[in-house]
Amino acid sequence: MEKYLGMFVLSSLISRFSLRSRFIALITTLVFATTMLLGWVASRESAQQMEANIGNAAAESAYQMVDKLDRSMDSRVKDVKLLLGIQALTNNAATSVLREQLELLQNNHNVVSWIGFTDTTGTVQAATGGILEGQSIAARPVFLEGRQSLWVGDVHEAVLLAQLLPNPGGEALKFVDIATPVHDSQGEFLGVLAVHLSWEWAEYIQQSMFPPAQQRQDTELLLLSADGTVLLGPEVLIGQSLNNLKHIAGPTRTSPQWAIETWPDGERYVTGYAWSSGFEDFPGLGWIAVSRKPVTTAFAPVEELQTAIMAIGIVLALLSAIIGWLTASRMAAPLTRLARAADQMHDGEHNNFIPLESGSPELKRLSTSMRDMVSRLLEQRSTINRLEDLANTDPLTGLPNRAFLNQYLQLAIPEAQRNHQSMVVIYIDLDCFKQINDELGHHAGDLLLIEITQRLKNALRSGDVVARLGGDEFVMVLKTKPEHLEMLSHEISRRLLSSISQPILLPENEQARVGCSLGAAWWPQHGHDINAVFQLADDALYAAKAKGKNQLVIHSPSLPTTKQR
Repeated sequence: MEKYLGMFVLSSLISRFSLRSRFIALITTLVFATTMLLGWVASRESAQQMEANIGNAAAESAYQMVDKLDRSMDSRVKDVKLLLGIQALTNNAATSVLREQLELLQNNHNVVSWIGFTDTTGTVQAATGGILEGQSIAARPVFLEGRQSLWVGDVHEAVLLAQLLPNPGGEALKFVDIATPVHDSQGEFLGVLAVHLSWEWAEYIQQSMFPPAQQRQDTELLLLSADGTVLLGPEVLIGQSLNNLKHIAGPTRTSPQWAIETWPDGERYVTGYAWSSGFEDFPGLGWIAVSRKPVTTAFAPVEELQTAIMAIGIVLALLSAIIGWLTASRMAAPLTRLARAADQMHDGEHNNFIPLESGSPELKRLSTSMRDMVSRLLEQRSTINRLEDLANTDPLTGLPNRAFLNQYLQLAIPEAQRNHQSMVVIYIDLDCFKQINDELGHHAGDLLLIEITQRLKNALRSGDVVARLGGDEFVMVLKTKPEHLEMLSHEISRRLLSSISQPILLPENEQARVGCSLGAAWWPQHGHDINAVFQLADDALYAAKAKGKNQLVIHSPSLPTTKQR
């Protein structure tokens, strides 16, 4: 009985409210729920983006470390190659003379712990500090491998040198070995030049990666050998194998990546990985650089952001609900009419579509203001469209200009990455244009540029872009699959060289003929930074002109760079 009585009382209370009041209550509830939902979605999306940024930063740190190590090792390998130029190695100089030259070189490289020269049997003939002179290292990898070709050995503890080299700290000495065969002018094998590099230089690189502020935030860098053994990092992990980490045990990759990993201490870390691939003369030893940071520390800003967004969302939702409740009943009908008029505007009915509301002075002013605002917006839209066309177009040729090209690349590069495409950048410079400009006048030069523009457009495929950079300089950007880069570069260049070289008819039956020089570079094969690729294409253009013009030059490492001009 009490149950039915309660339902009757509730029904009576609801029936006292008009349909309009119940509608307002529903709208207020929807506004509150929508605001809360949007706040949650914004919080979630922002958190995911921040986590990705934090993870990518960890991967970038690992990459920077392994890149520095590879470049440093490359410098050491080049130093060893320079040592082969010592005449004392090949002219049977006295041991003291050879030792003196080796020690002089050692003094100029603080990372070199020992340099020695063996004879053909592996006996040390001369060495820095006289260490190991007269002893045989024929059974050591530094001789066995070094007598064949240039060899770089991975990190190892000292065996013969452990008791002979100074060691103030008392820690176990570790080295990276470099060895190379020595031949005389007739190609006769004379012995092996061996260099032991102190592993301390890797620790210097590790310490230089982070400023003190980041070190206090629990960020750590490790270096692993190819089999996952820790070579450099926290003392407790040195010598341990980290193959239990999923990304270490997986197939070797070339691009940096990150993941959240559970480490042997049971803690979860944001972990960035980068794999060594060598650099120039250094072939690489399969090193793996790892950057790690505890999840609780790394993602603390994410949690703070989520809390702040949700708190702001709650406040905004409450404010929206209160304001909606207070104003909906009075504004519902006029605003509905205005909304309907706005829908008509959206459908293209632009003439006097905003009704003039006279129910109150405020609504009258609002409707009048909306009329004026829409009129101004339409005028501004038309003006903005015209200004955008002027800002992004070359006024003479009608081609896109540099500003448009920059905007295009911001959209084209992500699209090319998604579609696994590459891009060809071709710089085009007209040959003999200045001569025509000087002899026939600027008006003739302008007409020539307009005709050349049409020929450039005819050489384009659908979806490609050609822009005028200024004067008689143009640039083309072509998308294609990586395997078609070279074929497309030559095909487009062939069309351009043939088309542009055709005679051009000018006023008063004057004829002019120009050629063009082309320089090309490929993204991302020649560089991941598109601005750098543009500069490489410009350098290739410079090389094409230097070789006699009217030809294509594609970037290669042997070409001179801008700094060399």
